[in-house]
Amino acid sequence: MTVQRRVELTSAALADLGRLKEDDPELAAQALRLLRRLERREVDGIPLAEMAVTGNLSDCRKLYFGGANGRSHRVVYRQLPDHETVEVLEVVVVESRSEMYVYLLASQRMGRLPTESGARFTRLHQATISRRGAARKQGRQTDR
Repeated sequence: MTVQRRVELTSAALADLGRLKEDDPELAAQALRLLRRLERREVDGIPLAEMAVTGNLSDCRKLYFGGANGRSHRVVYRQLPDHETVEVLEVVVVESRSEMYVYLLASQRMGRLPTESGARFTRLHQATISRRGAARKQGRQTDR
């Protein structure tokens, strides 16, 4: 018997999708299609590792989507502790791959961001927020 699989989004990941939908509805649609495929076991992510920059993400996996080459964005998720009847996959972040931002954000959200990476994360986070704000004022899409 195959254990049922359920994909759940953290509130932060849900906000990521909402923001992505505002910025680029097609990217958001791609992400949602990918999550449905994950839940149906049609795709499975690539394991992440522990890295000095991002911290320990070895219990997480990544899926690619977006852009012309299908690789501009990532979904980072992890399997929650075993449930007897359902495999629960928790989506931690849906974000741009640019400058490893998605992985730094995942690490920060899970409380694993290495101290040495804090300044880099803060710089990238502020730059991302500023870039998106400017793009929204101009009415154009971001991170394509």
